[in-house]
Amino acid sequence: MKLGTAVLFALVLVASGCASNPSSPSDPAPSEPGPETLPSNTSENATVITYTGSGFQPETVTVKQGDTVVWESEASRSMWVGSDQHPVHSEYAGTSLNEHCSNGDQASSAFDQCSSGDRFSFTFEKEGEWRYHNHDYSSHTGTVIVE
Repeated sequence: MKLGTAVLFALVLVASGCASNPSSPSDPAPSEPGPETLPSNTSENATVITYTGSGFQPETVTVKQGDTVVWESEASRSMWVGSDQHPVHSEYAGTSLNEHCSNGDQASSAFDQCSSGDRFSFTFEKEGEWRYHNHDYSSHTGTVIVE
């Protein structure tokens, strides 16, 4: 009788799915979301501006003080987001491009990408209307309104 009980127990396990392969492609996805892919200095609710060959879309965004804006390039040409006025980038931080960018590294308070790249994020700590441009194509402009 013990053999019959063991066989019955094995059948119950198989039927309940307990004996299934945990790496099977039919297994449901984990209930917990994976790690975020945004840079550590951006929030889940970052405002995204897309750079295309014809400029920034949308050209104007409104965010709250402390919010992060992310610029992502989908263009074949280069993107270098810089605070107005071109070419010194001094409007937001009050420092010139040469003062706040050293070897392509951004000073924390400067609204400047400091070199060309496909992605840039900046957290706006000052209220105001902040104009910016693509330093490599200065006719491509936009505005971030911080309330």
